[in-house]
Amino acid sequence: MKDKKLKGLRIDPTLYRSSVWRLAAYSRMSIVILQYIFNALIPDHQAQGVFISPGLRDSDDTSIGRSVTAILGGFLRWDAQYFHHIYRYGYTYENTLAFFPLYPNVLRLLTAIFPGHSNTMFLIAGVIFNNLIFVFTALVLFNLTLRIHNNVEMAYNSTVLFCFNPASVFFSAPYSESLFVFTTFYGMYHTACENIWKSSLLFGLSVLNRSNGLLNVGFLLYYMIQSAVKKRKISFKCLIGICFVFACFSLFQMYGYYKFCTLEEHTLDPEVIDYAITNNLITPNNISIPLWCGVRLPYSYVQEKYWKNIGLLSYFQFKQIPNFLLASPCIFLLLKFGLEYFCNNNIIYLGLRNQDKPDFVYVVHSTFLTIFCLFCIHVQVTTRMLASSSPVFYWACANYFKFPLHFNKITYNRIMYDSKSKLVALYFFTYFIVGTALFVNFLPFT
Repeated sequence: MKDKKLKGLRIDPTLYRSSVWRLAAYSRMSIVILQYIFNALIPDHQAQGVFISPGLRDSDDTSIGRSVTAILGGFLRWDAQYFHHIYRYGYTYENTLAFFPLYPNVLRLLTAIFPGHSNTMFLIAGVIFNNLIFVFTALVLFNLTLRIHNNVEMAYNSTVLFCFNPASVFFSAPYSESLFVFTTFYGMYHTACENIWKSSLLFGLSVLNRSNGLLNVGFLLYYMIQSAVKKRKISFKCLIGICFVFACFSLFQMYGYYKFCTLEEHTLDPEVIDYAITNNLITPNNISIPLWCGVRLPYSYVQEKYWKNIGLLSYFQFKQIPNFLLASPCIFLLLKFGLEYFCNNNIIYLGLRNQDKPDFVYVVHSTFLTIFCLFCIHVQVTTRMLASSSPVFYWACANYFKFPLHFNKITYNRIMYDSKSKLVALYFFTYFIVGTALFVNFLPFT
């Protein structure tokens, strides 16, 4: 990736880039080790009503299978169970339509040429792939931050914070977070570099991975408006890109209709059928079709049915106070940053003047997503959603550190001297460790 000329900077970005990938690799190794330790030492919590992929009943009893399960089994929690099921059986249950197809199908392609038990291969491929792509994403974030802020030290600090972010365990477990953050940040970078075809492709892949990837069309729309205002011409590339992203989202919804709303014979494994009967799950069949067919989008219907209390203020209940507290640091940091940004900058022109800051659209995106998470969804997923969706989370936190975040005694003393930077560092450090311990033992860190 080529950077534009860095005005007034004496620091060579290459010196920082060389350490970024090593920090990212060290952080991923740390998560794997912590996962193993906590999974071995702490008994799993018996969570009620949690989806467990029926394919896991067919355990791999080989020495390799037992070893992989012992070392990496702590990652197979919460939503990883859904991805495992889709990876092994496809979309056999109505509730699986809440999970988009790119990630499990990438794993299926990666393991297609390797012999081995599907459970073992899923764990190996999922963890290795996620950790590798996380390292590449750290470099992408460094270059994106450098492109937008023209500040090497801020780019480095933002990347360090990304490597040890509060939702770190989700970027190593077989979740879609690593692939999503890669396609999103890389798409943002190419938009900033005016490579619209590449950014459109990446944003399209992001929406095939997670539903909130649909918000990424905002960057293409903003660039199109910016081009019309500053260059007096409409960017048809952006228009095509926006249509492409919406088409990717629609494609999966059409697949959901085809799978569940057409009467035809489906061959399902016996364990899949047994689990559906036991847990009252709807499968595609040739007898009847679900009530939502022709009325609702599959994704929105499934979210409302299986993940209840979705919608404006629906999650505002006394029993959910612990979950709001869990998400509060992330929400506070981003809302505070957004409020200060809009108060300190002239936003009447929507960042469209030549002298306006280039990070305007990023702050709008992060602020909107934060407010949406706070008021409309299960708030406990806010940390991992924002950590994988917006670089502004890392930019906002990097502002609390006025020095390079090297791992030495000098940096430690500087952090301890300043109360705000100490609180941010404590937040990242605590969630990095405690969040991993909670996740791998089926405790409420989802």
